[in-house]
Amino acid sequence: MKIRPGFAGILLCGAICCAARAADCLNYEPDTVTLVGELHRATFPGKPDFDSIDHGDEPETGFYLSLNPAICTRGKSAGDQQAHDGVQEVQLVLTPEQYAALRPRLGGQVELQGRLFAAFSGHHHADVLLRVDRAPSN
Repeated sequence: MKIRPGFAGILLCGAICCAARAADCLNYEPDTVTLVGELHRATFPGKPDFDSIDHGDEPETGFYLSLNPAICTRGKSAGDQQAHDGVQEVQLVLTPEQYAALRPRLGGQVELQGRLFAAFSGHHHADVLLRVDRAPSN
């Protein structure tokens, strides 16, 4: 089978672009990352069934960061840290003090530093979460 020169060039460019994109993906913890996005609050169904607040599940309200552009994460061979592509929403893991500091910034752009990890529980309502190490102060 012969590959035409033009087609070979397209294949090569695609391979290079994919390799460059993978190099831009973010690592999970223990690496520290900085994310910028719009801070918002969202409520999802929690215990017991994580299915419907209207049908009796407890509401779980948390803070989330909407990202534009989306990010990707590198997977790890061990554990639940699978790779994700096109991540536009990150759930934040915050201390009570961090919630208080961020509450006045809801609806605005924030820059947060922390460590990423992949969802592994019904309480995780996004594929990727950020354990915030540093949040902006009031």
